[in-house]
Amino acid sequence: MTVLHGMAWGHQRGVGCLREVSAAYERRHPGVRISWDSRSLREFEDVPIVELAARYDLIAMDHPYVGQAHANAALVPLEELLPEPFLAQQRENSTGPSFASYTWAGSQWAVAMDSAAQVSAYRPETFDAVPTSWEDVTACLKELPRHQAVLPANPTHLLCGLLTLCSQIGGSGWLDRAGLDPEVAVPAAERLLGLLALVDARSLDLDPIEALTAMSAGDVAYSPMVFGYVNYASDHAVRFADIPSPDGVPAGSLLGGVGLAISAKCAEPVAAARFLSHVVSPECQRGAYAAAGGQPGNRAAWTDPAVDAASGGFYSATLRTLDRAFVRPRHIAYPVVHRRASEEIHPLVRRGTAAGEIVRRFNEVCAATYAELEP
Repeated sequence: MTVLHGMAWGHQRGVGCLREVSAAYERRHPGVRISWDSRSLREFEDVPIVELAARYDLIAMDHPYVGQAHANAALVPLEELLPEPFLAQQRENSTGPSFASYTWAGSQWAVAMDSAAQVSAYRPETFDAVPTSWEDVTACLKELPRHQAVLPANPTHLLCGLLTLCSQIGGSGWLDRAGLDPEVAVPAAERLLGLLALVDARSLDLDPIEALTAMSAGDVAYSPMVFGYVNYASDHAVRFADIPSPDGVPAGSLLGGVGLAISAKCAEPVAAARFLSHVVSPECQRGAYAAAGGQPGNRAAWTDPAVDAASGGFYSATLRTLDRAFVRPRHIAYPVVHRRASEEIHPLVRRGTAAGEIVRRFNEVCAATYAELEP
């Protein structure tokens, strides 16, 4: 009997759909058993892959950790287990940079099981359509009762929002080991502070799941920037649209999503690779994976009319954003920068600190962390 242990995150889009797909896989492969543990969204975003790779065979991971995984030899380079034609198919059928986000130092450390980016969300009974430019978003928020709009801005997602706004203003080259380019980041931070002043104050405590749960319950009508979750669109209570931008073109959104990786300590790497290749195959992604509440990473699912219809149009409404998303840094130090800096700037935002000071503090943390971890 081959037994594999996996770690995902605690949501139907995460561990829930994997358990369903695994059960179906076990029925077709009686000699294989696959169990899944879960962690919170916060732990998914913050816990180093090295710690998980010591205990699990299969790991659902966030792309900024690939540098750490490579440096610590924590994961199996997938080209050692999977044929190049399979990896080429995954590369060619990626939603935006999802597949490429797990490529590092000449190797592929995970495959894009799930794709996501920051988009906008709304209640269809309140909006026929939502704004596409930040100027129009601001005008909309001024008309909408403040308690009807949220912007997920707990520490992690506050910084995600700032990075999206920087990417939209600056294109590329605005973030390095010294921090954010103030010419880009200060206007982006000013825009973020302006948005937060127009939405419910509880936004500073919310993650995307909490914001979308409130929207699904009818307590909130609009979120101009939130990670897309197909689960909240499937019952048609919430609809999604592309990310707003300065010029209305949906570009620059921060890429999220989930990669599936194999631990270097996995005792059954060939069996793990067979399961991994099944999960990300076009057939599974647009079939059992999507039906179980997963949010596929393969383009075959995103462009499948039946999958899109079952999702309330989630995929067709947000694919342009995914295709133009930006990839966070994947250096060894960056996940630590994101965690430390988000914890530093969040209290500053609560206190009403000016945009320039917020950017200055981010840069101090960023430079110090790179000097410590990648001198």
